[in-house]
Amino acid sequence: MSSDRPTWDDEVEAYLEALGRGDRAAALARVDGLEHAGQDVLAIIRGLLAPAQLRVGELWLSDEWSVAQEHAATAVSESVIASLALARAKEVPAIPGTASAPSVVVSCVEHEWHALPALMVAEHLRADGFSVSYLGANASSSALVRHVHETGPAAVLLSCSLSAFLPVVRRQVEAVRETGTPVVVGGSAFDPEGRRARVLGATGFAATAEDVADVLRTLPAGVPPAAPLQHPGAEEGYVVFGTREDLADEVERLVAEDLGLGREAEADREPEWRVVLHDQLPHVVGSLAGALVADDPQVVRQALTWAARVLEHRGAPDRAGLALRAALGVALRDLPTASAVLELVAPLTR
Repeated sequence: MSSDRPTWDDEVEAYLEALGRGDRAAALARVDGLEHAGQDVLAIIRGLLAPAQLRVGELWLSDEWSVAQEHAATAVSESVIASLALARAKEVPAIPGTASAPSVVVSCVEHEWHALPALMVAEHLRADGFSVSYLGANASSSALVRHVHETGPAAVLLSCSLSAFLPVVRRQVEAVRETGTPVVVGGSAFDPEGRRARVLGATGFAATAEDVADVLRTLPAGVPPAAPLQHPGAEEGYVVFGTREDLADEVERLVAEDLGLGREAEADREPEWRVVLHDQLPHVVGSLAGALVADDPQVVRQALTWAARVLEHRGAPDRAGLALRAALGVALRDLPTASAVLELVAPLTR
């Protein structure tokens, strides 16, 4: 049966047009129209904001959007969710947590600036009746633990989008569990089955924002401290994480050497792919740290495959992906477990 009513796909495309211009007023107008048509906050997050943000990432990866457009689009969507939350707060005043829907803390891990997923989770929980304390992006362990002591939440939810920061997730899981508070983790840094979450000592894992409330209702009232990591490579992971900036510089030099390239005399003459490689290499190197700490070679495999696609779309030489993997091997040759992980993922880079 045909209909002239716009679909969610239509709404996402129209919303993306506004995001591409960085037009906050137009984006808010699209959302206002949906609210007036009877859509609630959760429907707008699920049908519009979440799919649009996925498309924003794809548009940047394929080099259809600049990094500035990506950042501006994300900032607009964050402000849209904040506006939705403010409007809802005026309609439904916050109430203290109860036994059936207790208070929780939602936060991004330290160094993580991708706050939009955590904002979406916070609004899902508020709509489900939870009392939510949202700490935002880049929350340090000390600030997080202090807040836990001050507010006594039933659980802490940690969001992590970049696999380079999985070592930080582990540190913050340890810190929160020292207070006896359960920790739920989620975000694109984790695998859908939640294995990385379990290895890192999380009490629970939520694959999507819609899953969080159900996970929270299964948690114990208290937890013991996290058990030490025993698997090979965990200590190496923290060595890699702590030196990732220096390692990234070494990898960049080795890639240029492998491809027979010298550094351009003027920064503004550098090809785009080399600028992007420079910007993203700390995250690629950090993904190896994440793979070691989470005991999952898939982490670095996914990061290298992603990096190869990014470079390809920006006109890098055909061998750039192989050169990147080889450079990582040379830079990390003194770390046996890291080297073994790289050997496992070698066949999947081109």
